[in-house]
Amino acid sequence: MASVSATHLIMFIGSLIIASAVAGTVIMEVGNVSDSIEMRGSSVAEEIETDIAIISDESQGDTMVEETGDGIYNVTVLAKNIGNKDIPAEQQIIDALIDGTYSTVTDVTRVDEDSDTWQSGGVVEVTIETHEVSGDTEVILLVKGNEDTISFYWDGDEGGH
Repeated sequence: MASVSATHLIMFIGSLIIASAVAGTVIMEVGNVSDSIEMRGSSVAEEIETDIAIISDESQGDTMVEETGDGIYNVTVLAKNIGNKDIPAEQQIIDALIDGTYSTVTDVTRVDEDSDTWQSGGVVEVTIETHEVSGDTEVILLVKGNEDTISFYWDGDEGGH
């Protein structure tokens, strides 16, 4: 009879050890998932609070494109911060695609006030360097997960109209 009690006691202690190990692992994983959700929630909140709109007139393509020589063009568009959050007015914050090709943002300048912060309601002039602009052109600006697009026609031989 004593051998049955000893066996039950060993089984009980083993079950407690296994349950403790499983509970510790589950608690750690729940903590990791909770941290991930919190980080993703902060990222989504920032993305929601940040929004931009390109306000350049797409019928004025000739005012947006400047040929600098050696097959290089500067495309300049005006963008407005229509979100609730201030954005640094820096070229590293903005990504640009021209006709689907990543292009270098060379300058971001506030046009409505002298500040390095692109405040809500503020406007910046974004200058993008590219190697080819011809005919129907699409410019996409991406800022912190938000984007806006402008399409215009530019024909350098005819003055842009």
